[in-house]
Amino acid sequence: MAFAYPSQASLNIGVGTLLYMVWCIGFGVTAHRELLQSIRKNFEFEELSISLQEQKDIAEAATQAKSRFLAAASHDLRQPIHAQGLFLDVLLRTNLSPAQHELVASAGAACSASAEMLNTLLDFSRIEAGVIEPQIQAFMVQPLLNKIEREFAQQADAKGLEYRSRECTLAVQSDPALIELILRNFVSNAIRYTERGGLLVTCRRRGSQALLEVFDTGIGIEASQQRAVFREFHQLGNSERDRTQGLGLGLAIVDGLARTLGHGLSLDSRKERGSVFRMSLPIATVAALNAPSVAAPLAVQQLNVRVLVVDDDEAVRCSMLHLLRDWGCECEAVESIEDALALAQDWSPEFVISDYRLRNQRTGVEVIAALRALVGQDLPALLITGDTARQRLREVVDSGLPLLHKPVPPSRLYREMVTALPR
Repeated sequence: MAFAYPSQASLNIGVGTLLYMVWCIGFGVTAHRELLQSIRKNFEFEELSISLQEQKDIAEAATQAKSRFLAAASHDLRQPIHAQGLFLDVLLRTNLSPAQHELVASAGAACSASAEMLNTLLDFSRIEAGVIEPQIQAFMVQPLLNKIEREFAQQADAKGLEYRSRECTLAVQSDPALIELILRNFVSNAIRYTERGGLLVTCRRRGSQALLEVFDTGIGIEASQQRAVFREFHQLGNSERDRTQGLGLGLAIVDGLARTLGHGLSLDSRKERGSVFRMSLPIATVAALNAPSVAAPLAVQQLNVRVLVVDDDEAVRCSMLHLLRDWGCECEAVESIEDALALAQDWSPEFVISDYRLRNQRTGVEVIAALRALVGQDLPALLITGDTARQRLREVVDSGLPLLHKPVPPSRLYREMVTALPR
């Protein structure tokens, strides 16, 4: 049998088929490799996503834990400081020798310094809780500049610094109380971090905006630190946490308030040359004709009203009894809603002052509602709270009741009582 050689066409087909099979194998290997790489990347991405989510959860948990700790610590510290301030106010009005009066005044100054730090924590907590509602209005800037200068010029003089401010005829559209808090933090920082020279406070027009600026010749801030200074508890040159340098919350409060108000905030600084903190405010379209007046201190007159105090802290109850009786009030103090209702059956109060958070998860809002149901819906009442937790701050604000934050200065308590009492 003769062997048949393949034709040229068959050879071409065979070679083509072989090349095609080689290409298919190569394509399959490449596709397989890319598929494995894709699967591996998907797993890596998933692991990365899980890792990032875990880190985010850990960070959020840490932030919440920090907020809870600050709220609890702030509340527990406010109680004794509140009571201490009331006791000292009563003591100052007794017959003291000059030396005794000086000692009590010094104790009062120390108490006020503690209260100021706690109020700084409160300001920060209110911003975090989102319960600050700006009261936007037109107001003149110059009275505010004058007020801040009166408040801080003595501190500047004590350090040998020159405090200057330029006259301003502008009216701006914002919340005057919040702008005052911002400016107070700016000026306080300028004095704290300046050893030679001084500071200048100005407000000038730039287009449709007014630039509120505080210049200083202080230590300055490195470029790498200029964003960090607006974070909470961040302080320059205070690694030992010297309490006389504050808590490191001033600029964090400023940053939060600027965002709440929608105002631009900026910082220009050079190391060892000084800084300028700047905020832009909209110029008022209608000039504020009347500058906000500063309320004159009220003379303490006898109130002659029956007051029921509800607070679960014994020291607070005792100090309130002393203070209110010193104001001519007939006063009783209890620790719970049950005790308040039992007392009101035979002794009808004409005014109620209640702490917000009571034992057994009860609140001052419940106390006031129950007493009004018993005595009458027109019963005047005040809420006092030492809470700074976000949720509780929202609950208290939503109640609509007049609210004071511990520690309450006696003069503020007196004014609020006079305002709430029927004329």
